[in-house]
Amino acid sequence: MAVTTTGQQIHNGALAKSSKNEPSKFAEPEVVRRINKRLSGLYEVAARVNPIFFAETAGMTEAAGVWPRPEAALSVIKIEDATPDEVVIVPHDDQLAEPSKLCVYEFGQSFYAITNDTGTPAGTLTAWYARRPDAIAALTDVIDSQWREDFNELLELELAIDYSLKDGRFDEVQSLKDDRNSWLISFVNFLQHSTSGLRRRFGHRQVIAIEQLVPLLAGGGA
Repeated sequence: MAVTTTGQQIHNGALAKSSKNEPSKFAEPEVVRRINKRLSGLYEVAARVNPIFFAETAGMTEAAGVWPRPEAALSVIKIEDATPDEVVIVPHDDQLAEPSKLCVYEFGQSFYAITNDTGTPAGTLTAWYARRPDAIAALTDVIDSQWREDFNELLELELAIDYSLKDGRFDEVQSLKDDRNSWLISFVNFLQHSTSGLRRRFGHRQVIAIEQLVPLLAGGGA
């Protein structure tokens, strides 16, 4: 289902979290900036829990054996060539880690070709990555097209924490954080189990520590 939530709706929801919020204190450019920041924080969380959820692919054009990292990439999952075969990303200080595959290493936000027993990658490569959300430019804009609107409350609480902190209403902040953290647990659980029927050849186990994700969000970890 297409996302229809606007920045204005998120702003209104955040204002409603406290009777002390005064709409006149929040100019549109500031609100837009805060919404973009808070949504980016939630996508950062998702990139650590389930990087293929808010994700896309993009072609990377070669320039003399170098491919710039996609601007929207939060976490690069894998790279493929035109075949499409995987081009393995290896550490810059262990470039022979996978001699049986075409390889690149990353340095300075670009990927560099490695020549090994298999050959040298060349041409346009495709990056698969967890992505940043598209930013809104005005409150009338619809927020990112991959956002899950059933978690609008989480985004509204993130923004409400910002508003309370701005006004110095620290007595409200902890209560809002408690509500936010409850929604965060639901968000993380959803991301962990969004596709539970995945068939694997090998066992994979990931343990998520919620307390390590909270510093990415409004008000930090305190």
